[in-house]
Amino acid sequence: MENTTTALDTNLQLLKHPTDKTMENKLKIPGLKALLKVINKVAQSTGEHEALDGRPTIAVNMDVLYNLMPTSYQKKHADNPTFATKTFPNLLRLLCLSGAIQLLDWTQISKDARDARYKAAMVSMGKSKEAAPTGHYWYMQYKNVYAINDFSQPLHWERISYKMTVQTKLTYGAVATMYDLEVASDIFTGINSDHAVATMTENQVGKLITQLSKVKAMTLDDIKPFIKPDTKDDKDRADDWYRNQLNCLDILGYFKANDVAYDMYCKCSDYVDIDAKPQQKVLYMLNITK
Repeated sequence: MENTTTALDTNLQLLKHPTDKTMENKLKIPGLKALLKVINKVAQSTGEHEALDGRPTIAVNMDVLYNLMPTSYQKKHADNPTFATKTFPNLLRLLCLSGAIQLLDWTQISKDARDARYKAAMVSMGKSKEAAPTGHYWYMQYKNVYAINDFSQPLHWERISYKMTVQTKLTYGAVATMYDLEVASDIFTGINSDHAVATMTENQVGKLITQLSKVKAMTLDDIKPFIKPDTKDDKDRADDWYRNQLNCLDILGYFKANDVAYDMYCKCSDYVDIDAKPQQKVLYMLNITK
């Protein structure tokens, strides 16, 4: 417990006086530093350390975290009634991307914590504490649990782009493609996940880039067949789903790393002819404009 307290104290000190220049610069994104302060202070007050490896943890609802944010931050978003539950969680995912915190799944929580949560769930459902769970759905009511890492250790602040904001929607498929499945799981696969995320795969994105290198530019309709997720009901996703995947790959730096741009057609229309409007976003190879 002493080491846990020390780590949280160190984290709060580093938030005040960062020694890592990259950390200092990336935490200038509105809301990130304030949220990290809230997370560490909540962990200090609760003393929770439910992670298997003993790291301090928090398990709170999103609206509780939001209500602990500075009043000035809340005032900026007072006109958006769904901000706390729909948009604010984007900041948590950015912090997970950086490695500052980690979303834990059921297997990463200590046995004592699992037992306590199970008993609480049985009581809340009016069942005996000794009752056997039915399927995997009994724990779905649980709050997500986040482990807090030691900020004095090497983390991945460089993964956060200066273009990212609270509006940035990371996606499982894009993160897994840019990094790997483990990084994506640390952001998306929590206690309340069924571990069956239907999304595009790294292999699909690779085939998309291969096709793009041949045709030089592609519209959304051209792109969709290449990254269509494999769903049980075989239903397609809405266009916004595809746009979110592309926007996320773009902001993570995947396209730039592959000499690709996701931008308005007017930026490349002098070099390639496709059926698109000037302001329509398309995917194109950067080398065609050089």
